[in-house]
Amino acid sequence: MSESVHQDLPVSHDDDHIEFRTSEEQSRVIRKAAELMGWTVPQYVLSTVLDRAERDLYEYAAAREAMLDGPDRASTSPAGQEAAVIPLVAVVAALG
Repeated sequence: MSESVHQDLPVSHDDDHIEFRTSEEQSRVIRKAAELMGWTVPQYVLSTVLDRAERDLYEYAAAREAMLDGPDRASTSPAGQEAAVIPLVAVVAALG
């Protein structure tokens, strides 16, 4: 799995609070994984969720762009190269 670009993000202490319940086994797995990375559980969970969110946003944007382009549009054309930037823009817009 690729390394997150958000590893150094501090855990937010403002109103954007996310809470969820885990089983003992799930909690143990998460704690162990965080420990192996040298991170706290909140750092590990935030980094992991952001990695997954970025991937999901990228895949959604890429699939949407492919549907809009159709099979006849070449990805090497200038328009196709411009479209390659769209997934990154979607990620940045979603994080902003």
